[in-house]
Amino acid sequence: MWNVFYKELLEVLRDKRTLMFMLLMPAVIFPALTFGYIKLASDKAQQEGTRELRYALVASDGAPLLRAVLEASPLLKPVPAATEEAAVAGIRAKQIDFALIYGAGGERAILAGQQPQLSLRYDTAIVFDSVGKRIKPLLSATYTDKLRSERLAVLGVAQGASASLSEPFTLQVSSTASDRQEQGEKIGAMIPYLLFTMGLFASIAVAIDMGAGEKERGTMESLLLLPLSRASLVVPKFLVILCAAAISGGIGITSMGICASYVLGNAGGELNAITRYIQLPELLMLGLLILPAYAMVSALLLSISFYARSHKEAASYSQQTMIMVFLPIMASMLPGMKLGDGWSLVPIINTSLAIKEVVKGTITVADYASVFASTLAVAGLLLALSVYWCKREEVLFRS
Repeated sequence: MWNVFYKELLEVLRDKRTLMFMLLMPAVIFPALTFGYIKLASDKAQQEGTRELRYALVASDGAPLLRAVLEASPLLKPVPAATEEAAVAGIRAKQIDFALIYGAGGERAILAGQQPQLSLRYDTAIVFDSVGKRIKPLLSATYTDKLRSERLAVLGVAQGASASLSEPFTLQVSSTASDRQEQGEKIGAMIPYLLFTMGLFASIAVAIDMGAGEKERGTMESLLLLPLSRASLVVPKFLVILCAAAISGGIGITSMGICASYVLGNAGGELNAITRYIQLPELLMLGLLILPAYAMVSALLLSISFYARSHKEAASYSQQTMIMVFLPIMASMLPGMKLGDGWSLVPIINTSLAIKEVVKGTITVADYASVFASTLAVAGLLLALSVYWCKREEVLFRS
């Protein structure tokens, strides 16, 4: 059996394309793409956050208080517009970024005790809502406070009493969660996605060649002539696929960790805090959790490779398998998903939730063992399925 293992391993090492998926992509390409995207997104967000916004103010009374607030705010430039239609046309022509349009009466109506409508008009079909992030807080805080003070002054309320009327109490919010739990909840959900992605790409490239590739090369018959049981032929192939996934995942998470330590270390603040929580014990726990998941995916891909008629068909099935893996990972990010609700027995979802709990430092021994055992059991069943297809000669030699 081990001779078959060595033979398959040597074939993998001779295949430059497979080596690229197994070594180069997790070590270089994934970190470069990930942190390159983070840097680009950060730069673009900073540019949008500091861009000068052009606005139009349409109000029957001129809205002097609102005009004063806008003029006192940096990076806001007024553009004249006589009517609401002219302001909307300016937005559509990209001459204006947003328009503030008062209903009948404007600020005079507010000071008279009425509640007119103030409309914020702008193009919301954008990824980064710089107008909303900058103008909405300005209206809800600074401008609202100014209007409230003016209204209370009209009613004859003393300056000292107006503060207690507008804000009768101060709210203090304190979390019972530790800093590690908060950061783990935010960042821990992305770690399963990265681990599965890096392991899956390597295992797909190797698995397709183990079954479908052998068929196309005509070497499957030579293997079947060996004095070995079908299980003794399948297990070495499975181990090679598992090794490829584990090596790729290990290299990838190490490379990502080094890059994250450098990037987040320079960033400082709460982003840097998460790097203190993933130390050697956490890395070992993550490795033990992801290994049965890699075994499960490797066995599934091997069974697909044996079942497929050709290399092309196996590649098509494997791509659909990626969706089957990523959808549960996305489901584990939904609100309210917890291991204690029975999800510890659901493949992929249980591993994703457990990894997040490890990062948060809240995983229990019972949940950890349940996830490990259930995933290992599913991997065993899928490996048995691979052996079953290998025993079916009408499947192996169909055309």
